This record gives sequence, C-alpha cells and structure tokens, in this order.
Amino acid sequence: MSTMSINATPERRGTLRGRLSVVPWLTVVPLAVVLAYADGFWMITLRGAVGSIGRTQEPFATWMRESILILPVFGFAVIGALALAARWYGPALRKPKTVITAALLVVAAGTLVGIAALAASSAYDYHLQSGLLQMKGSMSGMAMGSVASQLQSSLAWQVRSVGYGSGFILVTNLVLVGWVVALRGGRLGVRKTRQ
Repeated sequence: MSTMSINATPERRGTLRGRLSVVPWLTVVPLAVVLAYADGFWMITLRGAVGSIGRTQEPFATWMRESILILPVFGFAVIGALALAARWYGPALRKPKTVITAALLVVAAGTLVGIAALAASSAYDYHLQSGLLQMKGSMSGMAMGSVASQLQSSLAWQVRSVGYGSGFILVTNLVLVGWVVALRGGRLGVRKTRQ
C-alpha cells in the first residue's frame, strides 16, 4: 500500500508541472495584476464614499494590501477565461474576432470577480454600519423607527454603490484589457505549447 502512494506522488507532480507549463504566464500575470489593482481602486473609492468610517483609514495602504490579497483570484479568473478561449479556438489566436472574444472572456471573468469583491466589501460595511447605528440608537434612546430608517438608508446607499461600482468596474476592465492586448500587438496567448 505504501508503494502505491510513493509511486502516485511523482505522477501527480509531473501532471501538475505539465499543466502549469502550458499556462501562458506572460499573458495571465499582467492581466490579473491590472484587473486586481483597477477593481481594487473602485472598491476602496466607493468604500471611502459610503463605507464604514472605520474602514476608510489609510486608503492607499488598504488598496495595495487588498489588491495583493485578491490577485490570485483574478489570476484564476484569467486562466479560466483563457482556457475557455483555448477550448473554443485552439492554442493560437490569429483572427481579430478570436482575439476580441478571448479578451471579452477575460473582461467578463475579471468583472465577475471584481463585482463579487465589491459586493462582499459593501456587505461587510453595512454589517459594521448597522451595528454602530443600533449601538448608537440604544445608547442615545433613539426611537426604533429612526434607527430602522437609518439602517434602510444605509442599505440603500450600499446597494447603489454596488450598482454604480459594477458599471465602473466593467468599463475600466474593458479599457484596461483592451490596452494590454494592444500593448501585446493585438495578440493574446491562451496556451503555451509544450516543449
């Protein structure tokens, strides 16, 4: 039984190494970095406008930290989009239509990740704001109707910020992915060939 586990490990490593060697890292990394930092910018900007006051301190450091933390998720999204494009069109994209389709898949994947991160951030902001409003209401003896009204207003602002932020993220991702593809000479590698 121990012989089987010893023999299975090198095969798994070889398979993983083989899969990683076909990922076009020179395409994935720039796209993931651009998407993570751009979408992180909108998340921090909207947090500064309608978020919990406790989370709006040091916006630049927060933007850098949160963008780095979400970078792997954007990397997986870009890899998934490129894998889908490779499945549809093959490893080499030569026609402008296929390059545009692959770029739009990357935009869609990045936008979904960005909107999910924005929604999670807004939900956490609302959680913090509602706790603060309820505590403030109980300490000052505010009427429950007044606290409920403020909670409803806070929720409406968070929902609105996610709606506007989604549009900002989509447009920004379209522009930046188009820019990266243009910098690459209108080419987008979706899979490296195995050596």
